[in-house]
Amino acid sequence: MDQGGRHRPIPRLIGDTFGVVGRCFREVAVIAIVAAAVAVVSVAMFTTGMDIVTDEILDNPTFEALMDVTADSETASEQVEAAFEDFVDSVDGGRVVTAAWLFVGGLVVSLLGWSTTIAFSLVARGDAEGLPVVASRALGTGVARVPKALLLVVIYAVAFVAVAIALGLVVVAASLVHGALAVLAGLAAVGTFLGALFLLAPLVQMHFVLAYLERGFPSFGRWWRLVSEHKAATWGRSMLIFSANIAVGSVLWLGLLALPSPYGDFISNAIAGPIIGALSAIAYVLMYTDLSGSAQPSEGDWTETRM
Repeated sequence: MDQGGRHRPIPRLIGDTFGVVGRCFREVAVIAIVAAAVAVVSVAMFTTGMDIVTDEILDNPTFEALMDVTADSETASEQVEAAFEDFVDSVDGGRVVTAAWLFVGGLVVSLLGWSTTIAFSLVARGDAEGLPVVASRALGTGVARVPKALLLVVIYAVAFVAVAIALGLVVVAASLVHGALAVLAGLAAVGTFLGALFLLAPLVQMHFVLAYLERGFPSFGRWWRLVSEHKAATWGRSMLIFSANIAVGSVLWLGLLALPSPYGDFISNAIAGPIIGALSAIAYVLMYTDLSGSAQPSEGDWTETRM
């Protein structure tokens, strides 16, 4: 076990990531199958819902007529109202409601699919701590911890929106002084926001790893203490994982879509997604174990003696 607080070299991180897959192949494979099923179901639901919306609305001639009438500023309100009524009468309300439920269901399934990322993380931590992990227990714990991870997303989203609003108010205040100052303030605000996003987002991922692996809500103080002394190394490895995900995902996705099959999109989501999800989750957990130096067995509901 590496000494806590020091990242292992990148070549070893890559090798150890595949090593975890090899040692825990059965558990990783089971979770990957669940992830593939979730991906296929969610894509099917979103695709079917979008097909209904396209048929009933976007490709509806009365909708196009309504858009044309509405775009004409000289059109009388009576004509607009008549065109709208024609559009409403032409739409099958039952199918639209079905599409809405499909979108809601697809979103729920996608969120539940987050549990597979958490399960991959629990398997990797169990391997690092020398504890056998049962895939079903890891998946069950993953489902239970999805709300916690989702809450963390909401908190960060609110924080970034608040920062954007604050920067916008600065630009508005500058515009009251002088137009040129407003332009400079706007450029500075955009640069500040994008720069903060670029620098913080890779580090924020480790906060989510804490949410995946530890009981309770991970405090911001604990997250910052974990990465503060090794921010550059953590940032660099996170960006490497992100870049590798994009590269590998693009190659797999394009290659699988090129297959002579009408279900290429489903196949690509079922294969590329789980592979990328497993490797990236494991790599982040190895980074976590390096930073935390945690090698003690965790009391929890996701470990069990292997049969």
